[in-house]
Amino acid sequence: MRAVLPVWVCVNLGGEAEAAFDFAVALELLHNASVVLDDIEDGDHVRRGRPAVWSQWGTSHAITAGTTLIFEALVSLGRARSMASVLGAMATDLVRLTEGQTMDVQLAAGALAPSRSTWMDMARGKTGMFFSTCLRAGVAAAHGDDAELIEAAATYGADIGLLFQVQDDLLDLTGNKGRDLRGADLIEGKPSFPMLWAYEHASLAALAPLQEVMHLPREQRTPEKVAAAVDVLHAVGAVDATARWLGDAKRAVERHPLTRALPGWAERILAPVAHCLP
Repeated sequence: MRAVLPVWVCVNLGGEAEAAFDFAVALELLHNASVVLDDIEDGDHVRRGRPAVWSQWGTSHAITAGTTLIFEALVSLGRARSMASVLGAMATDLVRLTEGQTMDVQLAAGALAPSRSTWMDMARGKTGMFFSTCLRAGVAAAHGDDAELIEAAATYGADIGLLFQVQDDLLDLTGNKGRDLRGADLIEGKPSFPMLWAYEHASLAALAPLQEVMHLPREQRTPEKVAAAVDVLHAVGAVDATARWLGDAKRAVERHPLTRALPGWAERILAPVAHCLP
């Protein structure tokens, strides 16, 4: 998706596809670098049905691979047309991505007080900023001198990124997002949008199985205990509430002027959870 977005935006805004190719390659390399390193931080052994890089080759090689992908991305960015008009803003977006990733780790470790507001700040950084920089690149490739349009695209990308991350949290409870079991976020001890909604709206007694899982060491979070916690999130209405939020957010982002550059994108992002939406 990250590689396609700059090309798609560029063409739909009247540019030539080739003008966005170097941006597209760079952003795909950066995305792959981020997931290689993210899997190390989260301890995930599986990525989209295949062994995570660190799990197969070791942490040292995975860190080297992720770092190499970043440097390869810089090579592609250096070739991109209109690079000068967006490089500073793209770099700032990516710094905010690392801040969001740090907040994600802090939330899982209990170093940040868990709330939906904090979680959404994290998600806008960790996921939204990458979509922002993809859209910046696409607009720059088509209209490198239109600073206002580039900023509008970045805002739209951040909104869509938040939609994508909430969808990802819902998919973890209702489907298969390419890891080895349902409730992988609970195994990692990571607060999610549905979980934080439950904390705000459900009683402590109803949340007891969920709280038990979250307070256990990772190695003691068995599939049976995680399944019970997932059942709690369904029972207290957190899954349905998350689906309603996604439906409302989808309608909001579809009113953004940049939808003309990405027709049907919100619907495509939400396709994996479409069966859950009101």
